[in-house]
Amino acid sequence: KGSFLSTFVFFTLILFCVSLTLGPNETLLRQSAPGLIWILAILTIFFSTPLLLKRESQCGLLDEILLHPSLTSTYLLAKIIAEYIFIGLPLILMSLLFSPLFALSSEESLSLFLTLLIGFPALTALGLLGSFLTLNTQGGGLLLSLIILPLTLPLLIFALSVMEMTRLGLDSFPSFCLLMGSSLFLLILSVTAGSWALPFAAER
Repeated sequence: KGSFLSTFVFFTLILFCVSLTLGPNETLLRQSAPGLIWILAILTIFFSTPLLLKRESQCGLLDEILLHPSLTSTYLLAKIIAEYIFIGLPLILMSLLFSPLFALSSEESLSLFLTLLIGFPALTALGLLGSFLTLNTQGGGLLLSLIILPLTLPLLIFALSVMEMTRLGLDSFPSFCLLMGSSLFLLILSVTAGSWALPFAAER
C-alpha cells in the first residue's frame, strides 16, 4: 500500500512542479508534455517494480512459484496485469487529469491517453524483467537502467511521434500501429526472457 501511494505522490508532484516551472508559455508546455509524461511514467514503473518483487522474494513467493515451473509464465502475466490495473491505469488517468496544466487540446489529451494505454503493458513487463535480472544485487538500480531503459526507446519514439502528428493535425495512425507492434513485441520478449530469468533471481 505504501509503495502504491508513494508512486502516485511522486508522479503527481513531479508533474505539478514541472508544469509550474515551465510557466505560462503554452507552446513550450504543449511541446514538453508528451516527452515529460512518458519519461516520468517509465521512471515510475522502474522504481516501483523492484520494491514489490523484493518483498515477494523475502516472503518466499518466488520460491513457491519455482516449485511449479509450468506456472512461471502465468505468474508473470498475472503480475503484468495486476501492475497495469493498480499502477498503470491510475497513472494514465492522472496524466489525463493533468493535461490541462500543459495546455493540451482534447485531441492531444486523447492521443496521450491512448499511447500510455497501449505502451504501459510493455513498460510493466520490461520493469519486471529488469527487476528479475537485478534482484538482490548491489547497484541493482543502475544495472536496471543500463539493461532495460534502452529497450523503452522504441515505445518512447513512436509515442512522441503520435503526439507530434496529432499536434500538427496530421495522420497519426501509422505511428499508432508502430507503437502497438513494438509494445506487443516487447511484451512477448519480456515474458519469455522473464521466465528464463526468474529461477536465477530466486537463487540469489
